[in-house]
Amino acid sequence: MKRATIVKTLSLAWVALSLGNLGASSALAATTATADTAPITQVAAAPAKQPKPGSPEYPQYIADQIAQYGDVKDKLISLEGTQNTRDIEGYQTADGKWQIRQNRILRSDNLSKLTDADATKLAQDHHVTSIVDFRTPGQQAKQPDKTIPGATLTSISVLGSLADTNGKGDGEFYNWQLEFGYFAVKGYHQFLNMMLTNPNATLYHCSSGKDRTGIATVLIMSILGMDRQTIIKDYLQSNQTGRFVDRAWLMEYYREIFARYGSMEKYITELLEFSPAQQEQLRAKYLVSTDGKQTPYPGASTSTPTYPAAPVAPSAPAPEPAQPEQPAKPNKPTKPNKPSKPNKPQASKPHKKPKAKVVSMKKLHTKFTYRVKGNKKLFKDVYLNKVLRKAPKKSVKKWQLVKLAKVKTKSKITYHYQIKDRAGHKAWVMKQHMVKVK
Repeated sequence: MKRATIVKTLSLAWVALSLGNLGASSALAATTATADTAPITQVAAAPAKQPKPGSPEYPQYIADQIAQYGDVKDKLISLEGTQNTRDIEGYQTADGKWQIRQNRILRSDNLSKLTDADATKLAQDHHVTSIVDFRTPGQQAKQPDKTIPGATLTSISVLGSLADTNGKGDGEFYNWQLEFGYFAVKGYHQFLNMMLTNPNATLYHCSSGKDRTGIATVLIMSILGMDRQTIIKDYLQSNQTGRFVDRAWLMEYYREIFARYGSMEKYITELLEFSPAQQEQLRAKYLVSTDGKQTPYPGASTSTPTYPAAPVAPSAPAPEPAQPEQPAKPNKPTKPNKPSKPNKPQASKPHKKPKAKVVSMKKLHTKFTYRVKGNKKLFKDVYLNKVLRKAPKKSVKKWQLVKLAKVKTKSKITYHYQIKDRAGHKAWVMKQHMVKVK
């Protein structure tokens, strides 16, 4: 997937906190040392681009990456047809008591160039029986996955039909499409539920194994209880495989989630609708102890399939011992029927509030230069009947003004904007609640 150049005027702030001060995910109290609720507001310097492989600067760049984020070879699965296939086994929870099982969760770039030997290796050595492809239909048609023996393939495009940065840079691609976009929310919800059902290994991938796949890994590791330092290190190891990711993109992803939901746990529970009980099942399925005993994480695991017992040849039933006759109990006197209560008169239903009437509607053609005031209501339609949600207290999201409606309710006239974000989501809001960004 082609990536747009980061624009110099990227207006959303992102973090330059050191990895050691990032804290831990709050998704699991039993596996975390500190709560992952620290606000992410600090601004960092412009990101440096990755030097091209073969350039004089490239060896030193890789050495620096290894020193900061660990060697990707510790997780990399050597295949001829992929560059970025990794088993994320061995990552430990924040408290150091649990780790991810081996040969259960594999992340990868696309599988279109797998050799027969690669496919056999994934099937036999890594027990892959489920493939999840996050690419768009067009990307899948252009480079279809090679078949892995015994594995099912599920297509979940988390970008819908198009992979587009809207010309606004990679950071905003994460925010508007991989974080709150309709297809991403729906797709990652489906993916997490699939992870509960496969008793063997699941391999999930996109085109380069770094963006859509990277965010899927962030979600999994957040639920399993890895701290943010560990998650960021795994994310940035894609740079050692010839794929480019920038720490700023992921930090902006975190910043937006924290601004709206306060924590990754609430984002996963409330927006992705992956419940605390399901999160506990995921931990029981994929975590084992770090004490060398490989003790499964306690909980209601769905990972072990159950098999019916082997049939046993029927034998002649033993005669039942005669039971002594029990004396008949005397019948209890029946209670007299209670008089029926008179029907209560039904209260008359209150009159419905008068519906709003749209007096006029005007199309607008403004750019993304507006934001909603903090904690203001967003509505589904111009009649303001259904509340979608409230804007975050510190709203920085940019909106385009699409329409201006003049609405009459009884004798009151109000004005409302229809607004649209970069992912194409629309909402209605009171005109006085919109602020022009300078």
